[in-house]
Amino acid sequence: MPLEAIAINDFNTPLIKETTQADELKTRLQKIYQQDKENHQFDSGVGAIDYFQQAFANNQYLYVGMFNDKPICAVGCFYESDFDNNKTINLEQLAMHLENKNRGIEEQFIKLILLANKSNSYQITSNNAKIAEIIKNLKNIKKNY
Repeated sequence: MPLEAIAINDFNTPLIKETTQADELKTRLQKIYQQDKENHQFDSGVGAIDYFQQAFANNQYLYVGMFNDKPICAVGCFYESDFDNNKTINLEQLAMHLENKNRGIEEQFIKLILLANKSNSYQITSNNAKIAEIIKNLKNIKKNY
């Protein structure tokens, strides 16, 4: 099964087909954010979950990277627009399951998000250096994003 990038705005979204516990998606994402602290600001996985629950209440999203029915990565997706109607998606707070780090999955995941948002008029950016570099590299490879 290939990597999928799925936008959620509720941790009860049924992404995992065969769950073994209640709140399994939330628990797995909490663990990913707890273990991989390289590209986000959270002190703990619980802090990450609390942050995203507040973001969901403000109509923001979390893209979850799913592989073989399990979440392996996630990044916050924050929609903004200004008075000139310039629309931006900021990708922030990336976390990757430790077994998948440095295997090119971050790039594949961000590419899927770019493709999913290709048809809208949003500019996709990030304040995180690693995510911004991935976006820049992908845009340089494919000028049609």
